[in-house]
Amino acid sequence: MMKLFFLLVICLTLFTACTLSQSQAQKKDAQYKPWSEVADANTSSEYDEARQIGTITDETLTEVSGIIASRINPGVFWVHNDSGDKARIFAIDEKGKLLAKIKVTEAENIDWEDIEMGTGSDGQSALYIADTGNNSLTRDVMTIYRIREPKLSGEKQAVTEPAEAFPVIYPDGNHDCEAIFINPANNQIYFVTKTLKGDGGIYRYPLPLRPKEKVVLEKVEGKQSKKITQLRMVTAASTSPDGNRVVIRTYFGAFELQREKGKAFETIFDHEPAIIKVPLLKQAEAICYTADGKSLVTTSEKLPAPLYQMTRR
Repeated sequence: MMKLFFLLVICLTLFTACTLSQSQAQKKDAQYKPWSEVADANTSSEYDEARQIGTITDETLTEVSGIIASRINPGVFWVHNDSGDKARIFAIDEKGKLLAKIKVTEAENIDWEDIEMGTGSDGQSALYIADTGNNSLTRDVMTIYRIREPKLSGEKQAVTEPAEAFPVIYPDGNHDCEAIFINPANNQIYFVTKTLKGDGGIYRYPLPLRPKEKVVLEKVEGKQSKKITQLRMVTAASTSPDGNRVVIRTYFGAFELQREKGKAFETIFDHEPAIIKVPLLKQAEAICYTADGKSLVTTSEKLPAPLYQMTRR
């Protein structure tokens, strides 16, 4: 019996060490709740097992914190680094190969944490970049940058048109946010905050979008929103191209919200989320849907960073 006890202790120790290796030292005290503790047991993923499709190895992409599938460049994903990098985005292919570096003009990378797809005021494809990281909770104003999606021409370096800035503040104090998603029907932006302890929150930008104007976000409610806010260490989110599904990523897992066809977008919060089986990564901070909406792609910070794909059954 004693031997069995020590074997169990060793196994638990190894498991804990493996889990802690996913994150930085500051996360050791995180009161993490796996989704299985806050979701109903009968929820299940509609995706096949993850398979690795590529690896990011370029030395300029050491801290990939956001990823989104291009709408106008087939087979291309847009990614960006975390804080410390310049204001720029990168185009990579499905294998993780770096294709181009694009400078985002009239923007600053204080702490870029996520990237989403929407449209601009002209109705054309646009990228929304979330400068919303706030680990120290000292930043009062966060910024969403919007740029027209660049069309690749074979050049290794390029610049964007001037970015539009949408400064925002929270209605209830400062928060750290590494995950945004967008309602593609009207470009309304949603923010999911990241916490180590205590519940997080879901917020939205009150329409219409107003460049340069400091706007107070609204808190979102819903039958399932309380469960979502109980998740610790939320690091990424994304909306499917048809707007019917939203995926939310943490360091330790992922889940998907799905609305009934024809219902309002925010009814997505009224349905039970489904668990998605994702591979454990070094520091998982990026997830998105493929351009056709049939699969999810996820990757992490730290090189080499594998690209995994989960395809919907």
